Amino acid sequence: MRGYWKRFAELVIGFADKYRFDPFLRAQVNTIGLQAVFAVLILVVVGISFTYLYKEITLTLIQKIRENILLGTGAGDPEIILHELESIKTKNLTVITGSIVFMTVIFGYIIGRITLSPARNALKSQKQFIGNIAHELRTPLSIVKTNTEVTLLDDTIDPKIKHVLKSNVEELNRASEIINNLLSFNSFIRPEQVKFENVDLGKIIESVVHDLLPLADRKHIEIVMRRASRRGDYSTVWGNPTALDQIVRNLLKNSINYTPHDGSIHITTEPYDNLHVRLSVEDTGIGIARKDLFRIFEPFYRVDRSRSREHGGGSGLGLAIVSELVKLHHGKIVMRSTPGRGTNAIVLLHAGEHPAVEDPRRKDDLGFNEVSVDFSARKGAQKNMSVVQGNLL
Repeated sequence: MRGYWKRFAELVIGFADKYRFDPFLRAQVNTIGLQAVFAVLILVVVGISFTYLYKEITLTLIQKIRENILLGTGAGDPEIILHELESIKTKNLTVITGSIVFMTVIFGYIIGRITLSPARNALKSQKQFIGNIAHELRTPLSIVKTNTEVTLLDDTIDPKIKHVLKSNVEELNRASEIINNLLSFNSFIRPEQVKFENVDLGKIIESVVHDLLPLADRKHIEIVMRRASRRGDYSTVWGNPTALDQIVRNLLKNSINYTPHDGSIHITTEPYDNLHVRLSVEDTGIGIARKDLFRIFEPFYRVDRSRSREHGGGSGLGLAIVSELVKLHHGKIVMRSTPGRGTNAIVLLHAGEHPAVEDPRRKDDLGFNEVSVDFSARKGAQKNMSVVQGNLL
């Protein structure tokens, strides 16, 4: 008997330790406990309510019978009694139903908070870990890259070694881009840290195109910028300059990576309506299959790793960052793609307003708090367009 008690004590101590250090077990136990408390409260409310209902019905019947016998007023008419009993039952059932619904909402909220708490804490720790690792890797990578580039300045290096060093620099650039994307993904998802202002989207596009033009020239890809030129400024949007630069940069670089040699990319800004500006990045690349469009905004998802590496694909964070930044601006992004014909990324952003305009993060009535995918086939892109500035409307 003593052995059973000892084993029972060991099980209890082991369970207590696991409950203390395992957040998921703690959430399960707390959820079960709350559900048990909720069930007991429901039974108590129902019991008290039906007791009160029974007592009130009984007193009403006694009162009506007494009035009928002693006073002979006719108050004991069965129809009158049934009507009053029906009124009492309806009132009590309404109170019971309201109490149960109220307790269900309260306990549902509490149970939801407890159940999601481990996942929320894990996500927070993961983001913090990713940010710390990215910061720690950035400095040594920069030093290695700088030393390699300095070594490449020596003309006496053997051509084979020089080729290897150039390859190392390309991979270091790719690693640096991944780290920068991780830092962006970790910082821009905190809306309270982002400041909004009137931003000229056209200037941002020109700056990004200037930076990425050498990458496009290596593949002989033509980049065409088109911008509305009616009276009025139709390229000013209300947003964060750094975030908008990241949106345009990631979309354009993605198009360059997946567009074959001698292809073309068309970047268009135009008014969509009186409230929004439409940014379109359309390429003649390899396109995206329908089954992959469902997941293109997932972090680290790459359509086909072998094809991604073949076309110089990145880490799989580019579109995930774009989707987060578009949601941060309360905008909308639509991806239209046909395999073998290209992809068109369309972003709707709030048009620029006066400095006193309300922050769009506080506007929820425009219906653009979403990231959507459009599976409709687009028309074939026209290649070799030479128009750089023109009237769109």
